[in-house]
Parts: sequence; C-alpha cells; structure tokens
Amino acid sequence: MKRTKYMMSKGLAFAEKGDLEKLNKKAKQGWHLKSLALAGYHLEKSEPEEIEYSIDYRLLREEEKEEYFEIFSLAGWEHVCSSYDMHIFKALPGTNPIYSDKESAVDKIERLSKPVFSIGKFIFPLTVLFIIMMSIFHGPIEKFSTIAFCISLVFATPTLMMVIALMYRKRKLSMSKEF
Repeated sequence: MKRTKYMMSKGLAFAEKGDLEKLNKKAKQGWHLKSLALAGYHLEKSEPEEIEYSIDYRLLREEEKEEYFEIFSLAGWEHVCSSYDMHIFKALPGTNPIYSDKESAVDKIERLSKPVFSIGKFIFPLTVLFIIMMSIFHGPIEKFSTIAFCISLVFATPTLMMVIALMYRKRKLSMSKEF
C-alpha cells in the first residue's frame, strides 16, 4: 500500500478554508499533511486522527522562528510544515483558533497580499508594454513582442485573479458584522 500521496490545492488565495477542511477530512481517514508541494500538499499515511489545520502567513528571519513556533505551541497548535512565508499548524478540535477576531484575519490577508501585489506591479505594466510594442512595431520586434506578451499573459492572468480574490476576501471580511 502506498504510504504517501499528493493532494492538489484549489489555491490558498481562493479556497484556503476549503483546502484546510479537506486536509482535516483526510486526517480522519489517516492521511496527514507532511509538506507543502507545488500547487498542493504531500500527505503521509498514518493513524486516523481528528485534528484541525490552520495556516499563518508570516515572513520570518531565522532568529525569529523558534519564538514564533513556541507561541503557537503554547496556544495548542503544533507546527506541521512551512514553505517560504506559509506555516501550517494542527491542533485538536476545540483549540482556540489562530485568528479569533476580524482585525487579525484582515491582517493575515494583507500579509498574504503583499507578494502577490509586488508581482502584479511588475507583470501588469510589462504585459501592457508588450501589447503596445505589438501594435507599433513590425517584423522581428513584433514577433518578439507577441511571444513575450503570451508569456507575460501566462503570469498576469493568475496574478490578476489572485489580486481580485484577495481584495474580495478582505472587503467581505471588513464589511461583515460577525467574525
């Protein structure tokens, strides 16, 4: 029997809650999160367990990591894995949530948005530049611009979708009366 498997993510910017709920269900079936993977998660077979996963986004310097993980541990959350600025934790059901108020949840979305917005500030003007170059120039420069535009569009489209999703989540959370 296979001891590891891959689970695809729907995208943390779009479906964080759904991904975490799916990981919770998989843990009940004995498939526990081992590590983050490209566009998904590596799961490992173990004993079924009822746990809850949660994620925090925070860029940490090496000297901050021990204290950061200790704070979560004291609150009942065990560190599972990290990738760059994403840190996934698990806890028993009923443990106080990592984000228990609207302000901290909005702050989490803002931290998640920073790298996406940085990429957007670079890729969107570049895509527009290639569109302009395609319409002005002819010959080899036009061909180069067309190829460069297609490549930039591959990055610009998901970036734009993520920007819209994050802005929508932040606005929806900010406008809600309850948390």
